[in-house]
Amino acid sequence: MKIALISPKGVGMGTNAENKRTAELYKQLSDVDSLKELMSCPNSPLLTIAALATPYFEEVVYIDEEIEEINFTDDYDLVAMSFMTQQASRAYELAIKFRELGVYTICGGMHPTNVPEQTAQYFDTVFIGEGELTFKLFAEDFKSGNPKKFYKNNSVIDMKNTVIPRYDLLKIDKYRTIPVQISRGCPHNCVFCASTKVYGAKYRHKDVEQVINEINCIKKLKNKPHIYFTDDNMLVQSDFSINLLKKLQDTGIRWMSHTDVEVAKNRKVLELLYASGCRKLVIGFESIIPNSLKNMEEWKFKRLDFYEEAIKTIQSYGIGVWGTFIVGLDQDDTSVFQRVVDFTLKTHLYGAMISVPTPYPGSVLYDNLDKENRILTKHWGSYTLWNVVVQPKRMTAKELEDGFEYVLKSIYSKEATLERRDYFKKLFAEKRR
Repeated sequence: MKIALISPKGVGMGTNAENKRTAELYKQLSDVDSLKELMSCPNSPLLTIAALATPYFEEVVYIDEEIEEINFTDDYDLVAMSFMTQQASRAYELAIKFRELGVYTICGGMHPTNVPEQTAQYFDTVFIGEGELTFKLFAEDFKSGNPKKFYKNNSVIDMKNTVIPRYDLLKIDKYRTIPVQISRGCPHNCVFCASTKVYGAKYRHKDVEQVINEINCIKKLKNKPHIYFTDDNMLVQSDFSINLLKKLQDTGIRWMSHTDVEVAKNRKVLELLYASGCRKLVIGFESIIPNSLKNMEEWKFKRLDFYEEAIKTIQSYGIGVWGTFIVGLDQDDTSVFQRVVDFTLKTHLYGAMISVPTPYPGSVLYDNLDKENRILTKHWGSYTLWNVVVQPKRMTAKELEDGFEYVLKSIYSKEATLERRDYFKKLFAEKRR
């Protein structure tokens, strides 16, 4: 039997007007290669499912629609997809097409977990939650000709028992950045986040040896790979982080990941980051407007006054900080746009990912806005974080669109880019001494 694991397109799946606006905007931005790194790498969950599928299928194929086209004349017994909300519209289209061809379709991931009933209208089988245990159950049922409509995981997956993803299936030279998942779970509960519905709040991680083995597998396939540790909060557990960072020093890789501002207080971790190959950390600041941040996540609100110091401290160790910010929240008025620009330039952030409120199914934000009838569209392809899909409270949708564009153009202007490059050249030069 032959299985195809497909990662659907998630970029350019909005309306024609949205896609055109985005394309025109990005043409005007300077030095956004690092921003693209965060948006274009392989589908890590699918590579894990590929490893789980290997004992059950004679041939396993991985297809990433962002880098290649699907050949619908290929003969598959099963098509599997894992996708987030912005990929869902395309995933539904593909499922319809393959079912018309008589191919059995299955899916899992963030979006199917959070809206399983809707997703089941398009797919033969839907997985809810983590798939390590349920995929094996499905594979046995599929072989016996009796697969179920839903497979729901009710167990906490022990990361120490997870398989090595099938990195060998990648057209690896098409990617600059390769994803590796070290842990699952995040102790924070941001209102916009749907991740905890899949992974929960409990932080679970692989053994250090597991992580190094995965990296060595990738190094056999790609010389000097750039690794994106896709964890929600990689450095939250100090002892584990220290042990891992020490071992990463011997791998010769360069990497980036997500964490929170508390890392700025952990000198032992900070002192190991650069030597371990870390060059960028993504931190979800979310907002610099007190009332907006308080309504989003109490833990982060309590650390708002620490933001500037945290950025300065982390970057003094030679690590660029990528800040993420949401503009157009309910407590924001139009002054938020200039305030975010000023904060970003003042703190010399290595980069910034700016987004607008996007109510992913499964999040508190979605539930609240849906009750208030303020969701403007449920065409999932528009849920890219930069298309306005909700009615803002203290500004018009047009003001939010224009303000979002203004922030990006200001942060990624030629002048701001040159200043940022000069700042980090000096910083990295001092670090190498």
